[in-house]
Amino acid sequence: MPKRHHSYVAEGHRGWSVGANSLTASGQSELLKDLGRQLQQNYQNVLKEPAPDRIKQLLERLERTRHHDEDGEF
Repeated sequence: MPKRHHSYVAEGHRGWSVGANSLTASGQSELLKDLGRQLQQNYQNVLKEPAPDRIKQLLERLERTRHHDEDGEF
């Protein structure tokens, strides 16, 4: 079954689409910038959430190990 290409038009950029298979360098750049903005908006709340306790414990353990190694004790 052939792949279907869905046209995607970034905010305010109507001169190109993903399905065109012929994006210019500036079109590719704009697409990536728009994708980055959308990912940041979608995951902004996730990044603000506190880390789970288990992750905090592992980070603290790693930090202790790093300080131990910096002190020259192995």
